[in-house]
Amino acid sequence: MSEGIYVNYLNVKGRPFVGFEVIARPTIVTKPVKDNMRSMYILFTQLSSMGVADVDFRRNTIFVRGNDEEVAKWLKESGVAFVGVERNNVRLELDRDLNIIRALFYRAFSRYANKKGFKMLWGKRKGRWKKLLPFGIDLEELIDQELAIRIGNELVLYRGLYIMLEVFNDGGAVLWVDLYSPIVKLSEQRPLSPKEAKNLGLRDTHTSYIPTPIKRLELTNKLLGILCEGSELNIMFADGYSISFTCSFPMLKVM
Repeated sequence: MSEGIYVNYLNVKGRPFVGFEVIARPTIVTKPVKDNMRSMYILFTQLSSMGVADVDFRRNTIFVRGNDEEVAKWLKESGVAFVGVERNNVRLELDRDLNIIRALFYRAFSRYANKKGFKMLWGKRKGRWKKLLPFGIDLEELIDQELAIRIGNELVLYRGLYIMLEVFNDGGAVLWVDLYSPIVKLSEQRPLSPKEAKNLGLRDTHTSYIPTPIKRLELTNKLLGILCEGSELNIMFADGYSISFTCSFPMLKVM
């Protein structure tokens, strides 16, 4: 007799990362390089949120999906980088450029998620997992749906999502999804660090709200129901190229 268990990923439709094209332009960051690199990525975030372009910087090159002329203009006017006039349409290689592909995808995803009431937390540590929290959705509505729990005047346990894009050699992909349940300080709209939670004596409180596997699946599906449109999750880049995922977890048969 076989049983089924749900696996927490969403399947992509087709093979959208085959021949993934970008505009590449040579770019040199001005001095002080460390400070201007930080400013450059802040600009990238602004340009992406406005739908102008999704951009990443590697190997003294900017890789753009969208309006590269606007990107060059903003970087020049801000004084953080020089962008060359040479521009090439480049197909990114999965075995060499996967980090660029992921970065561009997460920028497009962040813009989409923001329209749905979610904020993406990029984090300071390197990692493929990104975090989504429903800060743009009314708190009382979230509480009614069990997607938030008040644990103090300034503290709320939010139910959010971890996401991670995994791309395969054939150009297909899956989007891994898991439940994310941080304690958030409302006035700053940021999750408490483990050290802060420990210092406030909230470790046991947080542990008491860890859901059972069945409840975890239910909460995750509720969040996906808000994030997705019908049965699809459709992420569009700033140049109009879109990637769609089937918005339900596949079932794995086990004997």
